[in-house]
Amino acid sequence: MPTGSFFTHPYSHPGAVRCAVAIVGGGTAGCATALALARRNVADVVVLEAKTALPAFRIGETMPPTSGLVLRRLGFFKAFQAQGHVESVGSCASWGKPELGYNDFLFDPHGCGWHLDRPAFENLLLETVAGRGINLLGGHHLRSIEPLANGGYGLGFDTGNGVTHSLEADFLVDATGIAAGAVRRLGVVRNPIDSLIVVFAVVELDAADAIPSQGFLEGAEWGWWYAARLPGGKMTVALATDLPTLSAQGFRDAVAWRSALRHTLHIAELVERGRPRWSGRQPDTAVAESAILSRVVGSRWLAVGDAASSYDPITAQGLYKALSDGEAAGEAIAEFFDSGGGTAALWAYQDALFGRFTDYLRLWEYLYSREQRWSQAGFWRDRPLRKRFGS
Repeated sequence: MPTGSFFTHPYSHPGAVRCAVAIVGGGTAGCATALALARRNVADVVVLEAKTALPAFRIGETMPPTSGLVLRRLGFFKAFQAQGHVESVGSCASWGKPELGYNDFLFDPHGCGWHLDRPAFENLLLETVAGRGINLLGGHHLRSIEPLANGGYGLGFDTGNGVTHSLEADFLVDATGIAAGAVRRLGVVRNPIDSLIVVFAVVELDAADAIPSQGFLEGAEWGWWYAARLPGGKMTVALATDLPTLSAQGFRDAVAWRSALRHTLHIAELVERGRPRWSGRQPDTAVAESAILSRVVGSRWLAVGDAASSYDPITAQGLYKALSDGEAAGEAIAEFFDSGGGTAALWAYQDALFGRFTDYLRLWEYLYSREQRWSQAGFWRDRPLRKRFGS
């Protein structure tokens, strides 16, 4: 899949200075919001993204079976199936004990899950958005937001080489990820709960078929490991840890990271089964926050996806959450316009999102409390929440 240009179609500027909805951020949540708006016939929507090229890989490639329902409703499930993502039959974990436990999708009414070619999936999202007649603008770095006297917002963008672009929007959506780069300019506070550093590598395999189509999770002294087979004869291998442990153990270095991998009970053997071709390059890193905004809706604005709330990757809900939250956001905004500016649907969106985050925190605490084998190690000493806040 080509990754040289962020969009697979020509850029197009909006036909008017003012648009109905400006979505800042062209990732999964932003695109899902745009598609939900198109389904509700909300016209004159613009999606603006700072990047101009997709990365070769992004961590977060797992989708549970329920994701298929959202993909169908957003209208591109068949195209998604045609991309050849790896169907996942479930997961297994060594968590709280040395032995592996299994969570199979065999009896899930929604069928299998998937391990994605993430860039291909994101390209498909963008192609689908463009096919619905939605304006997509790449290379637009948000620089300013100004509330307008007649309602809505004036947005200023740096488009490179000293060129600026201005846009007015009746409604603003922040889909900029954990930075929440739009609404934080409006004074909205982000409340962090926890932060992980994920140190990962994508490995070429000579025997990819030897790797089962499951996600593998294993607790370890320095955090927890995850591995999964990907399309194209590849595999992702990741260590989730925290910044103090990362710094103390030097896991940014490939030698230290692979040494820790070799000491795992199950993941190391699994990876070797696929006959990996290690590149010798240093592993990549990504930040994974548990956080939520103090509010996710306001006067003609809404935050969606990780900009609104973000989860620990141990829940494997990232992509599904982005899709389903985007769908809910689009529905709420459409109701706002259909009601002539009534805010009931926006507040209902916030209430539902806050409720899901509360449920997530309970799950987060439960999962980390089950792993007690290294309770005195630095990473585990700060988890779960009751240990941190004394609740």
